[in-house]
Amino acid sequence: MKKRINGKINKKKRNVISFIVILIFLFYVCLSLLVSERRYLFLESFFKNISGGINSFFIDNAYSTSNVSKNIINSKIKYLENENNNLKKMLGLKQEKSSYVAAKIVNHTSKTWFDIVDIGVGYDDGISKDLPVINAEGLIGFISKTSKNVSEVKLLTSINENNLRSVLIETNDGVVAGMLSDYSVKNGLFKITDVTSKASVLAGDSVVLSGYDNESYKGIYVGKVVKEESDNYGLSRTIWVESSVNFDDLMYVLVPVVKEGK
Repeated sequence: MKKRINGKINKKKRNVISFIVILIFLFYVCLSLLVSERRYLFLESFFKNISGGINSFFIDNAYSTSNVSKNIINSKIKYLENENNNLKKMLGLKQEKSSYVAAKIVNHTSKTWFDIVDIGVGYDDGISKDLPVINAEGLIGFISKTSKNVSEVKLLTSINENNLRSVLIETNDGVVAGMLSDYSVKNGLFKITDVTSKASVLAGDSVVLSGYDNESYKGIYVGKVVKEESDNYGLSRTIWVESSVNFDDLMYVLVPVVKEGK
């Protein structure tokens, strides 16, 4: 009898251990999916498209009491599309190689407020990973994942030492290179480090993507210099930059895509 009881206890222990192992495995699988930058898997894509559609519906009908929601959205997107030529000049994008896909934000949650948003376009619209996302005020972020009709945008405000962006500061003394390395939520400013040039950097100087890591990024507007800090020995320079983009009020964006056959 005692042997039988011990056998049952051992079996229960094995079941508990197996259950814990499975939970740990699932946890790491889920974690890897969350932190990876890729196309959504089938189930992720299905639920993301459903979620995006629902969110888009509520956004479209946010002004239903006045029945002007559709007109507001359509006129705003039309306005953004009409801004193409000005944006191309401002962002240094080539007319013959790029066109814009206009989109609206379909998901922006408080949990990931400074990290990601979802937009209502996907690979069916020519959207692919790593494309920059902009509006009339400048760079918003980069495409990190795509599905058929919804894409995830990694916001510029999520910048950190593991996700640096090479930038150029346009000064009166020439171009100064540096790395966009951090964002201060408290001050609402971006931080540029690794500045080795001795050229004078003044408040108001423009900051753009260098395009060193991707030629299509070259010249995209990031913001303007607000101030400079240096250590006591003048060996290290830190430049603080302000973006014109209101990251707390994102509604419509543009994604420059490369035309096929070009």
